[in-house]
Amino acid sequence: MNLLSALKNNGYRITGSRKMICELLETNLHFHFNVQQLHQIINEKSKSKVDRTTIYRTLEALEELGLLQHSHIPHKSAIYFLNDNDQNVHVICETCDKIVDISNDSINSINSILQNDTKFNLINNNFVYIGKCSECN
Repeated sequence: MNLLSALKNNGYRITGSRKMICELLETNLHFHFNVQQLHQIINEKSKSKVDRTTIYRTLEALEELGLLQHSHIPHKSAIYFLNDNDQNVHVICETCDKIVDISNDSINSINSILQNDTKFNLINNNFVYIGKCSECN
């Protein structure tokens, strides 16, 4: 996935900050992050500081292009992740914030139950279950 090329091909300016954000995302394909975490990681690696507005704008552009998604977590910051398939369902520990992706087999089983119960034709999943992981129980 070449995020910079996608941005450039769609008329977005490529700045040093945007390049760092995209490179970090591409080297951490299965990383789930909030803006504060991304801001901290980038500024630890960068000689110049990248402001949060730049991060938000880059994430918004990537999301508009369908390359990134986010999920809202009750009482916490949204998490962002690369859009590598249409179903993005996560389980998050309310204590330690550990994030686990739910397998497509499990999602398909859940979808089947929901389709039978509601008679809806489901198109996309993007949601979060909250619980406690085995280490925090």
